[in-house]
Amino acid sequence: MAKRLIKIFLFLAIAGFVGYRYFYYVDRDSNCFIKIKPSYLEFSASNIKEGIKILKYAVPEEYEKLCIYVDTINPNISCGGFQGGCYSFYNDNVKEIDISTANHDFLSSTASVIAHETCHAIQFQTYGREGIDEKECYAVGNKVMTAVIDF
Repeated sequence: MAKRLIKIFLFLAIAGFVGYRYFYYVDRDSNCFIKIKPSYLEFSASNIKEGIKILKYAVPEEYEKLCIYVDTINPNISCGGFQGGCYSFYNDNVKEIDISTANHDFLSSTASVIAHETCHAIQFQTYGREGIDEKECYAVGNKVMTAVIDF
């Protein structure tokens, strides 16, 4: 009986570690907790996590917005295709953004797309469907790319 309990405990500990490592971004100091859904194309969420860390250090104001307005990132291909992102206001979770990083060569691109889609999440949560403005969000993405280069 003791061996069985040890095996169950070890299995749960390993499963918990894997789940925490691959499916969550946690920054307790900034009170930032983001769930990253499993992806069919990528074996880990490290590209997304690194993109988030770039935002944290290079563009802290965009990182703060991400932590407030987004609680879930879907890394699977969506309306943004292989190299982009998407904010679907038809999704039940208005705090979810889609970020496909399967074809990103640079982490700065991932950070830029995360900030761009966070901009749409802010627009929708603040103004509804009528507030979606691509120009504003492209400006945010460009700001991130510039900040990363200057960082």
